[in-house]
Amino acid sequence: MDWGFLSFLAEPWFVLPWYVIGIAGALLVGADIRRHNTALKKAMQWAWPIIVLFFSVIGLALYYGTARAPGIQHKKNPEEKKKLHHEYEKNIFRRVNGAVIHCIAGDGLGIMTAMVIARAYGFSFWQEFWFEYLVGFLFGWFIFQYKSMTMMTDSKAKALWMAFRGEFMSMLTVMAGMGAVMGYVTPLAVTEQPRPLTYAFWGFGMFGLLVGYVFTWPMNYMMVKIGWKHGMGGMKEGHKKQVKEKGGRVALGASMAVLGAVALVIPAWLVEVRDGTPVRADMAEAASPVQPGGPDNLATGLEETLSLAVDYMNEGENSHAAHAIDAAHRAASVAHEASSAPVYGEALHQIESARRELHMGRPERARESLKIAADQDFGTVASAGAPAMQRFGSATLINAHGVKIGEITAVRDDEVEVALGGLRNVWGFVDLSAERVLVLPAESLAAGPPETIGASLVTIAELDVN
Repeated sequence: MDWGFLSFLAEPWFVLPWYVIGIAGALLVGADIRRHNTALKKAMQWAWPIIVLFFSVIGLALYYGTARAPGIQHKKNPEEKKKLHHEYEKNIFRRVNGAVIHCIAGDGLGIMTAMVIARAYGFSFWQEFWFEYLVGFLFGWFIFQYKSMTMMTDSKAKALWMAFRGEFMSMLTVMAGMGAVMGYVTPLAVTEQPRPLTYAFWGFGMFGLLVGYVFTWPMNYMMVKIGWKHGMGGMKEGHKKQVKEKGGRVALGASMAVLGAVALVIPAWLVEVRDGTPVRADMAEAASPVQPGGPDNLATGLEETLSLAVDYMNEGENSHAAHAIDAAHRAASVAHEASSAPVYGEALHQIESARRELHMGRPERARESLKIAADQDFGTVASAGAPAMQRFGSATLINAHGVKIGEITAVRDDEVEVALGGLRNVWGFVDLSAERVLVLPAESLAAGPPETIGASLVTIAELDVN
């Protein structure tokens, strides 16, 4: 599937009006809550403006369709407003939607804050994923969930626990949606993760939260039914909606556990699929784990990947082009670090320029930068040498075309052990399998800059292992 149709999320004609409406809508909703819809709980009075800010017209539709009882502006007595609000929220859809909005507002605020920090410092995907999970979880747990749970118990310790379990399960599904967008959709629409000062950052960030909203709906429905959350409306009505039978509660608990496990698998699986895809179908053999270098050195691979990126952009195959641009960026990063030839620095500069242009919604300029990079006259890339390889334990291994094919598992004197293929670095810290393990001389490798934060890259540039 070509995800290029979502590139409008990086274009100013969409992003600017979306957030202008979002800001105006958030102010409108905030004023309406203070003047008319005063029966909303305090947490929801904060949550709804946040949701409208990010979700814009969708957020406004959700607010006026699920959280504002018709005619409430005509009620002057607070008790009358409260009674009308509780009557309106008896509907299970509106009740659960309140729990979801409450969750997304707290989590989303934390996630977007963490995303700004992670992108500014160049975190790798999984570093960013878990950092966003942590910050979003803490925002949701202490700022939104804990206050709500104090209404359900007089014990602060019990309220903390109740808030923790609800937030933990909600965040699993929110990050499943966010991770799917960050790890798969965004890179195949506009290349790797955009920086904060780009349209793509705010467009795809919003989209990730929206997908997270959809993904977490079933989980929040089950938590309302089992009594872990009470959703919108009064507590008394919330108890009536709960499942009381032991068998039903066990079934709900098991379903929540299964859904949480699936939510963890989704982003991991999608990242594995994207990372293991060659830049062109008939390059599958060159991208295979059993032929990491083959007869092509890094310079040749970089040249071919750049040419493919240009061809894909000319043909309008945006997802293939985005994948090729990311692969070319990895190959160019290694070539620039491993070789003193300025041509690789110029190619890397043009590739990064193409990325920025795509993130700012300017594909024509991106195509021009890629053509400049592809027209460079590349030479042979020198190897990094044994001493430098001591700094590259656990580095990501790429092939000559820039596709990820494995990782370095050990560095010993002048030899390096590499694991090719299989399931490596799942969730950022789990190695489940390898199709092949090789011990290679360090001089056969070329290495990019060693990263403290982010992903260090190494390639087999000059060795045929057949």
